[in-house]
Amino acid sequence: MHFDLDELAGMREVGQRLRDLPTEIACPLPWSEFKRRELNHRARVQRSLNRPRGALVASLAVIAVSAGVIWSQLSSPQQLSARRAVMPMSPLQVKPAPVASETGSSAASERWLAALPAEPVIVRVDTRAAVTNLEDRIAWIDDALTSVRAAGGEDRARALQNERDRLIGCLVQVRYAETLVADLP
Repeated sequence: MHFDLDELAGMREVGQRLRDLPTEIACPLPWSEFKRRELNHRARVQRSLNRPRGALVASLAVIAVSAGVIWSQLSSPQQLSARRAVMPMSPLQVKPAPVASETGSSAASERWLAALPAEPVIVRVDTRAAVTNLEDRIAWIDDALTSVRAAGGEDRARALQNERDRLIGCLVQVRYAETLVADLP
């Protein structure tokens, strides 16, 4: 194996430069500065870990105070009854809709419908359209019923009254479903 003399001379130069390097490099930081920085870093990490705990404690305190305020507001029976008079009925406060077979006529259904708020809190277009359509048909039958009774047609009046009772039953079912859905999330 033959070595190139120029290569060998270049290697000697590199070797000499390596030998000329200092044997020990000075520390970039004294030990006291390194220890101070390390302690500062630990303190920052500890503070960042404590922040979520502090926020949690603060939020729990706010919730506890809010619950106390609400409880004190609702604890008085006079205040509770006054609130019930002002608040609209929720589906849980609404009695179940009467069934037409139980009543035999639409009088109980009409009383139940009259007890409901005029407009529900949450309105769906399809059910609102069905309610409006049923109310319009009932109003038309009421007008026709008045005219037929004035003319003295008992058979026709009985048929119109049966149709009116059927429509009232349908209206009760739709409004009852509407009140149940109004409280769902």
